[in-house]
Amino acid sequence: MAINYSLSMLGNPSDPAAAKRAYAHAQEKDVLDVNAFADHIVSHGCVYSKGDIVGILTMAVSCIRENLLAGNSVKLGDLGKFSVSLKSIGARTFDDFSAENIKRVRVKFSAGTDLTNLRQYAQFERVLTKKADAEAKKDVYGS
Repeated sequence: MAINYSLSMLGNPSDPAAAKRAYAHAQEKDVLDVNAFADHIVSHGCVYSKGDIVGILTMAVSCIRENLLAGNSVKLGDLGKFSVSLKSIGARTFDDFSAENIKRVRVKFSAGTDLTNLRQYAQFERVLTKKADAEAKKDVYGS
């Protein structure tokens, strides 16, 4: 299996006069929902049923959320670590700052060691961009 990628020419935002250069962009083949992902796990000879896996994954999301809202981080071995980050509006002093200054709470995910650098394992296949692919199909098959 290979990771699909397409190319685009991009300029350097800090140097508009510089020549554009070609950069790769990952093109996903499909999106697996929780059921398809559970099917995939089962296909590897897992002793648990698809229903068990879906239930565990569903509960994991709920429990991760619960722990993040309690101020904890959650580290799931080689999968990685979930934590929160805050976006806030600055105040002139510590005394002027209140929770109302906090505008967004985001979930951060830091990949574990098995997911950190996939480059050494990856194979690649160059494909058209989604837009170019749609236009090519339109030319062949019509609207």
